[in-house]
Amino acid sequence: MSDTPYGGGHPTIARAEALLSLGRTDDACDLLTAYTKEVSNKDADAYALLASCFFRKRGWAAVLVMAESALSLNPSHTDGHIFRSEALWRLGRADEAVTAAREAIRISPHHQSPYQSLSAALRATGDLDGALAAANESVRVSPESVNSHFARYDVLRDMGDNVAAQQVMRDVLSFAPEDADARAVLAGLKDEARELKLPELAREYAAALGADPLSGHISAKLEDVALRLVRRTRWVALLCLVYAAVTSRAFPTGDDPTSLPAPLGPRMWFFFLMCVGWGLCVWRTYFTLPKGAQLTLLSVVRRAGAAKLAVAHSLWGTLCAVLLVTVPWTDRGYEQALVWIGGVPVVLAMWWGSAKRRNERADEEKAKEKRLKAARERHQDGARDKESEAAR
Repeated sequence: MSDTPYGGGHPTIARAEALLSLGRTDDACDLLTAYTKEVSNKDADAYALLASCFFRKRGWAAVLVMAESALSLNPSHTDGHIFRSEALWRLGRADEAVTAAREAIRISPHHQSPYQSLSAALRATGDLDGALAAANESVRVSPESVNSHFARYDVLRDMGDNVAAQQVMRDVLSFAPEDADARAVLAGLKDEARELKLPELAREYAAALGADPLSGHISAKLEDVALRLVRRTRWVALLCLVYAAVTSRAFPTGDDPTSLPAPLGPRMWFFFLMCVGWGLCVWRTYFTLPKGAQLTLLSVVRRAGAAKLAVAHSLWGTLCAVLLVTVPWTDRGYEQALVWIGGVPVVLAMWWGSAKRRNERADEEKAKEKRLKAARERHQDGARDKESEAAR
């Protein structure tokens, strides 16, 4: 967590640090485990690095054990306290995590990492104001630390302040313009605020993925945008179907001509307009995207069942529209049946998908509110306990 290298103490620890920097977490973990078993003179740095390995694997119980092992050898080991704090709040022991983070700050008051850990621990207790203050202090200590700004972003997101969260990401990009995560997060925030159209959003995610091609998170975001672009084509199919029904006189109203079949000229003119409309849709959806986004879009259509279903719906609605205007129908009942057969499945699929996505967003918001409420209650209970003890 700190910027101070451990490797000055032993070549094995230096090698483990190098492996971690290359992303070879398992190799570093195996090397450090063997080292701690072989040497008789225990090294706190080795256990702190082991805590870092398990931190990357999200093994919080193991992180806590390794961090406490490091602290048993060196009670002033800053990273030991930091990793202990990070593990504790994830294990539901947020108050202890706050204490551990404050101890790390006492030992290293001029380093940004302890303030980031304190901010995360205070977020877990529900004390968002305190968490924001700790994150701001981390930014003050290290204005060009990406992690410091992201700690501030996390608190602002919990507070629901989209505008301030966007500004934090712009601050990151002002000194780290190639930071893929910041660019992707900013694009997501703008999408939530309805400030970007889908093709623009796809371009932003594609640029972010170009900066970090191995990012699974950004890749998933780009695939989600590609799926949304594919689903949007169903609106074009529905629009074609509605105008085809009007042109073919499937549902005449008022003083509109009612004789069948409808004149060939208007039907062929509509067929031409439909082809032009689909051409513009394909051009805007696919050909205006950068190459990486185009490849992702094709990959999503090939692999994702939801994308295949959306394409099938679009083709089905368009096929029914084509049949309405190319066949000289003489029975209005057949035309109306074709309109319902073409439109109802598409509308139902769109309604069901929209309702499902709304429910998922609502569930996420409820889970977030529940977590924050529980954390605030724990924080208030802890404050009352301290007041009671002080009164005694």
